[in-house]
Amino acid sequence: MTDVDVQNKINGFLNSSFKKFMVHDYNEAIRDLQSAEVIDPENPEILYNLGINYCRMGLYKTAINYFRKLINQKNAYIDALEVKKILAYSLIHIQDYIESIKYLDHVLELVPADVVAISMKGYCLDMQGKQAEALRIYGLLLEIDKKNYNAYNSIAYIMAKTGGDLKKALEYANIAYESNKNHPAYLDTLGYINMMMGNVILADQYFKNAIEQAPLSNEIRTHIEELNRTRTR
Repeated sequence: MTDVDVQNKINGFLNSSFKKFMVHDYNEAIRDLQSAEVIDPENPEILYNLGINYCRMGLYKTAINYFRKLINQKNAYIDALEVKKILAYSLIHIQDYIESIKYLDHVLELVPADVVAISMKGYCLDMQGKQAEALRIYGLLLEIDKKNYNAYNSIAYIMAKTGGDLKKALEYANIAYESNKNHPAYLDTLGYINMMMGNVILADQYFKNAIEQAPLSNEIRTHIEELNRTRTR
């Protein structure tokens, strides 16, 4: 088989996998990509697409292996910063916040105003219990993007859960809420802040609306249980 024939075969698998990816048939897309990987195991396009498909399936550890292999290649024709952000995102899902921050810092060294990387770093710091640093990062994010409503919401929630200024937290939470009144995280934050302020009826309504929007959210259910315990005291 000539080099042209090999490349045509790889291109066929890539095109087929892309069509399946677009209709969310990730299992079959992966089958095509694995067939291509057998032919050319170091092909960066194949590795990238395998990582993305595994990521979409929630198989983050496998996705991470592909993304790491990809960024360790020399002279690979890929957007290394974008891959590092996706790798960081995958690491967040397996709760490896330290490693995630390492890759996010690589991105921010070159693109200090990358709002996606900044937001993910703020989340990682919060999950590590470094709320003061997280608040600083989210504050930086708002300086860059004054309409980043997720940042407003994150700041509000961190302030509320760490005993900060509840009035300020409520102000920030309302800014996020006004941007999207059906966003479950924004509703949950307003419920949590009102619970901390003793506004039980308002908290209950926000939590009910939040769980309607995200019925599988463990965090919202935990807050509802906390509110119910408050009522029985």
